[in-house]
Amino acid sequence: MDKFLAMKPPLLSPKLIIFTVLFIVWVLLFEWIKPYGYFHAGDTVTHIIDSHLQPDSSIHSLAEYGGRFFDHGYVQAAAPRYDPGKYLRSFYIVDFFFPFIYLNFFLALAGYWKGTAFYRVYRAAMIFCALFDLLENTSFAYYLFHQDGGMHQLVAIFTTLKSVLFGFGFVLAVGAFGAACIHWSRNGRRSAVKS
Repeated sequence: MDKFLAMKPPLLSPKLIIFTVLFIVWVLLFEWIKPYGYFHAGDTVTHIIDSHLQPDSSIHSLAEYGGRFFDHGYVQAAAPRYDPGKYLRSFYIVDFFFPFIYLNFFLALAGYWKGTAFYRVYRAAMIFCALFDLLENTSFAYYLFHQDGGMHQLVAIFTTLKSVLFGFGFVLAVGAFGAACIHWSRNGRRSAVKS
């Protein structure tokens, strides 16, 4: 056990602190750019495609929520509600960098478990999440200017895959950090006392 603890990184690494701050700043930045007008909600299109899988008060059943997965119809209906130029100059830029930030933030939260099978699988899943996010952003930007093809179907696939991985990834990162705190508090103090 002492050898296992000796190899573990600290709970609060500089990387974790930096990417926690960047994650918070980016979340606030998304709120700050909303008034810029890149998206105009309507009666049936009430939110941007990126948040389509986030539960809200308009969902009244599990089946209704399930209909949001791979919902290319919503992508198609939402596209005219975007201002393509403003989208590219605001949301696209902010959202282009966000996958790199949340990828590093989540991996730093789970970093205590580096070297384990959990961490290797988790890291691969989060890399795929970031890739699906970048593919979603780029394919949707393309679709905003070329709405006469089937690109909205790809956007819906990328949106769903990214959203599912992001949701599970966030929960697992917080859980991994919590488990690391418990593990450290139970075992780290004992090894420090033995030294």
